[in-house]
Amino acid sequence: MAEQHTNHPQEPTNGQPPRKRKRKGGVARRILTVIGTLFLVFAITSSFLACFAAVYIKNVILPETALDVADYPMNLSSTIYYTDPVTGAVSEYETLHGDQNRVWVEYKDIPQDLIHAAVAIEDRRFYEHHGVDWIRTAKSVLTMFTGGKIQGGSTITQQLIKNLTTYDDVTVKRKILEIFRALEFDKKYSKDVTLEWYLNYIYFGRRCYGVYTAAHEYFGKDVSELSLAECASLISITNNPSLYNPYTYPENNKFRQGLVLDAMCKEGYISEAERDAAKAEVLDFHSAQAGEQNSTVYSWYTEQVITDVTNDLMAQYGYSETVAKDRVYSGGLSIYACVDPNVQKAVDNIYSNVENLPYTSASGQQLQSSIVIVDPQGNVVGLSGKMGEKTPKDTRGWNRATRSLRQPGSAIKPLSVYAPALEMGLITPYTVFDDSPPMLLEGKPWPSNVNHRYTGLMTVNEAVTNSTNTVAVRVLEEVTPKVSYEYLVDKFGVDSNHLVMSRIINGREYSDVGYAQLALGGLTDGVSTLDMAGAYAVFPRNGVYIQPRTYSRVLDVNEKEILTKEAVGEPVLKEGTVYYINQMLKNVVSQGSGTYANFSGMTIAGKTGSTTSNNDRYFVGYTPYYTAAVWVGYDNPERVRASGNPAATLWKQVMSQVHEGLEKKDFPKPDNLVPVAYCLDSGLRATDECKIDMRGNRTATGYLLPEDVPSENCNVHKAVEVCTADPILNDAGEATGRYHLAGEFCPDVTAGADGQTTKGRTRVSVVDMARDYLGGVIPEDNGYFLSALEEAGTCHVHTSEIIDEPEPYDPAKFDITNPSTWPSKSDDPNFDPGDPATWPNVGGHVPPPTVPPEESRTPTPDVTHSPQPSQPPSTPPPAVSSTPEPQPPTGGGDDDPILPPEA
Repeated sequence: MAEQHTNHPQEPTNGQPPRKRKRKGGVARRILTVIGTLFLVFAITSSFLACFAAVYIKNVILPETALDVADYPMNLSSTIYYTDPVTGAVSEYETLHGDQNRVWVEYKDIPQDLIHAAVAIEDRRFYEHHGVDWIRTAKSVLTMFTGGKIQGGSTITQQLIKNLTTYDDVTVKRKILEIFRALEFDKKYSKDVTLEWYLNYIYFGRRCYGVYTAAHEYFGKDVSELSLAECASLISITNNPSLYNPYTYPENNKFRQGLVLDAMCKEGYISEAERDAAKAEVLDFHSAQAGEQNSTVYSWYTEQVITDVTNDLMAQYGYSETVAKDRVYSGGLSIYACVDPNVQKAVDNIYSNVENLPYTSASGQQLQSSIVIVDPQGNVVGLSGKMGEKTPKDTRGWNRATRSLRQPGSAIKPLSVYAPALEMGLITPYTVFDDSPPMLLEGKPWPSNVNHRYTGLMTVNEAVTNSTNTVAVRVLEEVTPKVSYEYLVDKFGVDSNHLVMSRIINGREYSDVGYAQLALGGLTDGVSTLDMAGAYAVFPRNGVYIQPRTYSRVLDVNEKEILTKEAVGEPVLKEGTVYYINQMLKNVVSQGSGTYANFSGMTIAGKTGSTTSNNDRYFVGYTPYYTAAVWVGYDNPERVRASGNPAATLWKQVMSQVHEGLEKKDFPKPDNLVPVAYCLDSGLRATDECKIDMRGNRTATGYLLPEDVPSENCNVHKAVEVCTADPILNDAGEATGRYHLAGEFCPDVTAGADGQTTKGRTRVSVVDMARDYLGGVIPEDNGYFLSALEEAGTCHVHTSEIIDEPEPYDPAKFDITNPSTWPSKSDDPNFDPGDPATWPNVGGHVPPPTVPPEESRTPTPDVTHSPQPSQPPSTPPPAVSSTPEPQPPTGGGDDDPILPPEA
């Protein structure tokens, strides 16, 4: 067969596939494709970034660029006004004068050498750019992208804007905002206006703001008299007022002055000859400010108004602190204060005289105090931040009324413990708790009370009146520290910046969410006197909180309202809660720890407070007209050794004057209160058994809201029979008022024809309930518990069916040195071992007394014991007479230093 030929290429002889022939231009097309793709990605990304930047600038930056110098008038006095509370008339209270460390100098009065020096060294293209030097800005941005700090590049216009606002942080946003503000500012104002404001605002060190005071401080002359050399020296300071201060670093100032003069010469503002002459000039640095300091001493109230308005201007308008203060002092503002001159006069009458608090510490410190008085509308009507006359040294000083944070002690209990518990329906004033340690701390009972006694069952009302620490802790256990903390901040307006959620100090965590902190007032830092006054004002205001204010509104020079502080009330407590608190705190003042604050003719309620080692003393009290908080202590904490409660005494001295001529009235009360007879040992409805308690009638009557009236009868009193012929004696052989349980042979008590009562079986009631004896502590009422009588046993007198009449007392056996020979109360009720006139007449020699009289002895309470934890131990434990050393943070309750476990 003939061979057939095809058109397929011949296979290579090495067995490899044939190579494709390269087309010309393929590589170039690929390169162009990659470049095109990258360019497209870059273009799209840039578009997105540009859009994002445009939106950001439009929505974030541009709304903040407006800056009007008309908002910063600095040469007009401001005036504080007050409203007469009786007539409603507005009157002038005080005129504020500008700070002596800034005096405005107009552009035409500023030496050209000073202007040229600033421009040459700070912004040499100042007259050429439009507020932003783009060359310097580009260098600054390049530095940022290469890892350097965002700094430099600021023009005089930008520096002025930074001085006028609070934007002094180094961030991208600040830099962008500064740029746009500078561009906008340069459109509106001439270069001369910019320089005038810059040179009047720039800081020259040594509390000098502006060229006027700087000229007087460093050269003792008016700014218009400065030489070229002096101008260059002043401008040198502004770069770093500490480093180039001519008084402390003259060589640094001289070096910088040379740089300024060189820059001025380079820019053509001065000749070389003028430069050299200025460098050679010997400068005489001296101040003309001595003796010219502002002698105006504003009251503590006025200074607080200045502080509050300054802070609010900064917060609302973004001013720097310097600008805000200047506006307050010299901006021609009309400030409407909440002060009541009559109330403030009463405060000043007491607080200006240091003899009203005549105590000095061991180290020589004068005892100090602060007071804040608030009215029902939330107005701070009077305050003082110091005890003693206010002097120029105190000007813009430390106002203890608003800035000092000190532990409130037990004054915090109504806010953090009892009001929350009442509001939550956990307690009423008649709920009963055991005054005994609720917990152990390091194996020891905690907390202790101020008198180091544990009395046993008591009502909340009694616990508040006597400031009992144990009951406060027991109630807080039901409220929980977390909820208590929230009440302080959310209901009572205590500044959350003053409280501590968590802080590490020397490796240890501190928190105000705890038992010692909230039940006893041992806060980490403390609270201010203003905090306490504002919080307590909720009670006379029937449960409404209003943030305290020192001013109501501020108008600018054109009578435009620029600040307003409305008295907005927020209901935070129910009417019933407030009624209960008011009744209990009235008892504190009338019969408890607050009696030092009491004065006649007015309804008063309040609470005392003291802290560990007695370093701080508080009294916060209120009437239907005003609430006032008073703190007393030393600036550097030391023990306050003073009789009574000096805080309560000062409160009385001030408030008795404030209330002169005011009609006595009571706090509001609900209309649907119900009278309730309750048991003092259970808090439940009283029964007949409650009235025959061995101690006497244990019932009382109070008023409760219908929903709080207990539905149950007392379940702790149990009727028993005791024999009055066999009293229980204490270790000293004295009758305790208790009797042994009656036995089967005890006769009934009978009354004879002669009116004499035959001792024997009688019916009484005792408390029948289980009790925990934590830490071996036995409360004082324990002897009236059924368990104690059962341990004491039955009558030892009537032991058979034949009544064993006790043998008549034999006076011949009397020996004053042997208590067993003394007559019992039944034998001789008038017998007194401390009074020889009552001793039995034996007609013979009577040994002289060898024991102290009764009033100088401390009787040992007769208590019964049981070895089981649920019963008192059979052997009395050592008396709890002291507590462990305090652990930081110090403070807590009235005198209780021990901190409990963390909440």
